[in-house]
Amino acid sequence: MIEMLKNTHLYYQVYAKIKDKIISGEYKEGDKLPSERKLCDEYDVSRITIREALDNLEAESLIQREHGKGSFVLGNQYNQKMNNLYSFKDEVEKSGDKASTKVISIQRVKPSIYIQEKMQLKSFQEVYELKRLRLANDKPLVFETSYLPLKNCEGLDRFDFNEVSLYETLNNHYQIQINHAYETLTAKNITKEQAQHLEKNVNDPCMFIERYSFVNDEIIEYTESVASGKDYKYTVDLI
Repeated sequence: MIEMLKNTHLYYQVYAKIKDKIISGEYKEGDKLPSERKLCDEYDVSRITIREALDNLEAESLIQREHGKGSFVLGNQYNQKMNNLYSFKDEVEKSGDKASTKVISIQRVKPSIYIQEKMQLKSFQEVYELKRLRLANDKPLVFETSYLPLKNCEGLDRFDFNEVSLYETLNNHYQIQINHAYETLTAKNITKEQAQHLEKNVNDPCMFIERYSFVNDEIIEYTESVASGKDYKYTVDLI
């Protein structure tokens, strides 16, 4: 039993060290990891321990193992579990990484016909448009544009959303507690504005995520998020 715990501890140490090298960029996307024999020598552990560490890295989609060729770095993907209303900060920090937000703009606007239809608004009802860039370890990960009806949260533009949570602000300052939300996920090509902020190329494939947040039957927030499929993944809990 003691030996089993020791081996488990060793495999986790190796897994964590290799993961750190991937996240830090020491092992870059597409790089081939050292062979199992070299990893055994580097970390002074058995091949079984190395294989357990690689199994876990592969399970997290950080590497891909090809029979007869070796293990290749896929890059650091941040996993969003689709089973509750989540915080970007919390999800990133679960991976042991640093989350941050850069506000691009926040302004009062008249909603386009497209947004009116999405949010079931009248043409005269103004909204706040909040554009944010979400980062992990200072790496651009998600470009978000949120729309919120002005009538529910007048003065929202006085808050610094580089530092504070949108949902906490709605709850604490406007007594708005979202009780239902759903998301849709589709594939799209990235636009010029999105590519600029995410440091990608125009027309690169991306995940396009739409979120509708409600209080009872009223849409309180509509958010469009764009994320690169190479850096971000979705997990859905079906049961």
